[in-house]
This record gives sequence, structure tokens and C-alpha cells, in this order.
Amino acid sequence: MLDALPVVEDRRLLTGFENSEDAAVFRLDEERGIVFTIDVITPLVDDPELYGAIAAANALSDVYAMGGRGLISLSFLGTPAGFPEDVGAAIAKGGADLALAEGAPVVGGHSVESKDLMYGLAVVGLAAPDAVFSNDGYEVGHDLVLTKPLGTGTLTTALKARKIEEAAVEDALAGMRQTNRAAVSILLEHGVRAATDVTGFGLLGHAAEIARASDVRIVIAQSRVPDYPGAREALRKGYVTRGNRSNLEYVRTLGPLEGEAEALLFDPQTSGGLLVGASASCSESLVAGLRDAGFEATERIGVVEAGSGVRID
Repeated sequence: MLDALPVVEDRRLLTGFENSEDAAVFRLDEERGIVFTIDVITPLVDDPELYGAIAAANALSDVYAMGGRGLISLSFLGTPAGFPEDVGAAIAKGGADLALAEGAPVVGGHSVESKDLMYGLAVVGLAAPDAVFSNDGYEVGHDLVLTKPLGTGTLTTALKARKIEEAAVEDALAGMRQTNRAAVSILLEHGVRAATDVTGFGLLGHAAEIARASDVRIVIAQSRVPDYPGAREALRKGYVTRGNRSNLEYVRTLGPLEGEAEALLFDPQTSGGLLVGASASCSESLVAGLRDAGFEATERIGVVEAGSGVRID
């Protein structure tokens, strides 16, 4: 769909949609760039406030993936005809409470009648123009660092099918509610300028996007990729989303794929972690700092090499 949009020729636009970036960044002056994004999701859990909070964290993640911080948000709520108003209010409250805690309060919004229930935020943020994270900043020799485990797609699919209890996916629910805000300052301190968040296209989909944007080969050691408890087992039992099936084809449209990738690497994520390209000289310190900041599962999962596409080791 984005291929049909005209390319905007404006030197103040630092990032648009050309490299599959997470948000647009528009330079205001030498010190300030506006970060703007929108994201909406359908329910993953039965608890309306938790659903709202996860949706808000998911939307805010795009600002953090650009190295920014949130300023204000607008909410969007789509509800089927006859949907209980008190449940809609609880969803909106969950999202607004999280956004407020993140420093990007909800100051307005829009609601519509829709076939499916959906909720999310449009977020405006700020970033320093010379410190924006991007998909085209990955360099040969970088270590690849992932800040959260994978597996939210398969686990929530099994949860919605009532094949597992909510208590079995507590770690994944907490991980989706956790924002990437605390990671941004640590990444900036370590000189990081290459990052993206792992969301609907799965780890390999986003890896393929950055390989193409940066003209490099992304090499992933899949044995080092962290997963939420029960995720690999849920995938073995066949709890996969439509996105899991389509993500493999998406990767192949972007460049070569070498090696056999397990299903976890194609699993669509909601409010996933950041996939970071960091100098090998500081990646150990970066991982330690991220773990200390609450991203306990952070791992170095690969490297950036000369070449193209993605290779699985």
C-alpha cells in the first residue's frame, strides 16, 4: 500500500516510509525533530485495561525505536455496534494511564463503529536530529542485540483459543506492557544509531528490512534468540497466526534468506523489543546496562556482515 504514496521531497523530513522506518521524523531545528506515529491493534487479552495498556505500549514503541521520547497522544477506538460503553471506557483508561506514565498523555482522540474491536494511539514525540535511530544505520562489524524475548504471537493465539491459561503467559503479558522507554537513554549513551522494534513482521521480517536499508547481511544465531516461557512449545503445537505464515514470504521479497529458521523467528510480536546494531567494542557493556534497566532477557543474537539478505546460523 505504501508503494502507492508519493515520495515527499523535503530536506526537513529525516525519515519517512522508504526504508520501512518505525515512525516519521521531521526536523524542526538543529536540536529538535518531531517524531510522529500511529498504531492500532485488536484484542490480545480479555482484560480491557490490560488490552489498552498493551496497545499503548505498542504504539509508543515506534517513538522509542527512533530514539525519541513521547510528548502527547491521541487515542483511536473502534467498537462493534452495541459494544458495552463501560468496557470501551476501561480500554481507553488502560491506554491513557500507561501513556500518562510514559510522559505522553492522551489529550484527545476519535472513536468509530467498526466490524472488529480495535484500539491504539497516534503519538507525537521529540528526538535529537543527529541522534535518530534508523534502519539504514547498521554497519559491517556491528553486534546485533535484542532487548526482549519472542513469542507473543503464538502465546496470545493459544490464549485466545483457550488452550492455555492466562497464568501461563504472565511473562509475555508483562513483557508486552513493558515499554522500551528505559532502553533509549542507554542506547544513546553507547552511541547507538541503528535500531528498530520487532513487531508484526517478526524478527526475520524486520531483520530483512534493515539488511536491505543498510545494504548488509544480517546473521542471526538462532540458538541465542530468547523466547518467552512456553512459546516454542506453543509453536510446535501449531498455534500460529496468519502473520507467521506470511512473514516468511515477506522476508523472501526483500532479499536472500540462507539457512533453516525456526518458526519463532517469524512469530509476529506485539510491543516487542528493540533489535539494535551496536559497535562490538561496547556491546557487552550495552547488554549489561539493558539488563540492569529491566530488560533481563537482552542477548547478543548475531552480527552484521558484508553482503545482502539474512543468514541463519
